[in-house]
Amino acid sequence: MTSPLQPHQMLRIGQPVHVNHHASWLPATVTCVATRHVGVTYHHGVPAQLADTVLPWAVRPADGAQLRPARRIATGDRVIFGSTVRTVAAPPYNGRGGWLVLQFTDSAQPALIHPGAVLRLIDDTPQVTVDGRSLTTH
Repeated sequence: MTSPLQPHQMLRIGQPVHVNHHASWLPATVTCVATRHVGVTYHHGVPAQLADTVLPWAVRPADGAQLRPARRIATGDRVIFGSTVRTVAAPPYNGRGGWLVLQFTDSAQPALIHPGAVLRLIDDTPQVTVDGRSLTTH
């Protein structure tokens, strides 16, 4: 009997990923994969790159997801929270203590989000392929 692969075991060197860093997601590229950590290089738009080693649970493949600052979340956006996807009912508003409040269409409890957070959303942008292979714009 085989056990299912953990998400970090499906990663490969050179793969674009998102890394959860202090409740905010950052774009990165995988540089190594080990049992207890994943090596990444962050994309900051500057020539000097920042490398880091992170815990496997903090890394998710970037395919099918996009990053957006919490303040720019809009009605209808589908936000990824772990293995759950929730649809935004209205743009965030300022709540108590400076936190942003996000209401969802499922009428469940709203989420409190740090105003500087970057969230993962479902990316509905169609993938461009040539001969069945995905084109990347990185």
